[in-house]
Amino acid sequence: MAYTYSHSIDDSSDHYDNNFVDSYNIGLTRATSNFDETQVLNVGYVLDLPYLTNHKNLVGKLLGGWEWSGLTGYHSGTPFSVTAGGTSTIFPGPGVGNGTGTNSYLNLVGNPFSAPPQSGVSGILGPVLFNPEAFAVPTGLAFGTAGRNILRNPDYLNFNMGLFKKFYLSGENEKRYFEFRAEGFNVFNHTEFQSVDGSLGCYQASGVGCANTQFLMPTSAHEPRLLQFGLKFIF
Repeated sequence: MAYTYSHSIDDSSDHYDNNFVDSYNIGLTRATSNFDETQVLNVGYVLDLPYLTNHKNLVGKLLGGWEWSGLTGYHSGTPFSVTAGGTSTIFPGPGVGNGTGTNSYLNLVGNPFSAPPQSGVSGILGPVLFNPEAFAVPTGLAFGTAGRNILRNPDYLNFNMGLFKKFYLSGENEKRYFEFRAEGFNVFNHTEFQSVDGSLGCYQASGVGCANTQFLMPTSAHEPRLLQFGLKFIF
């Protein structure tokens, strides 16, 4: 088992970082790093079941030689910013991002962790993970009050497991045997969202339609449950 608790803070996580809004005040972007995973836990295990009596008799061949192993991984979600997207004609922003930064952060006007609108209704394409009504577009050429990396993507929790069975050839002193392997990845088929859309690029006053917005909705996910089987001959 390995557990790590950490917290990384910076002004820019790498030279591709485009989360700054004011190239004249880099300190304005001082916040949790883009890659920060505060808690990371990995648990690996192997349970080698002992033989039942003699693996050369029928009972031993059926019930003996089993092995169960697995790897469980958990880590905190990485942070992301909520920004005012769209083209410069829709929302120009202050215009001091040096051409690579974002237009502006949004204004924080409520609790983003309060209950979001329900899914499964007209205009909502999928699960809304935060409350979009907690944010508003800044007025004038402002930088927004939300700041950098104030929200986090969903946590990651995954279970991988394997179940193996050895079938020994009689009279070979365990030198040669068949091994049946059943392996599962994301065994419990958890929906593990990978990233959330933090850019609001739809504004009612601009005439741009907002029905298909993905603001604060997941944009991708990790692999679903995968199963594979195999048979090996060990000699």
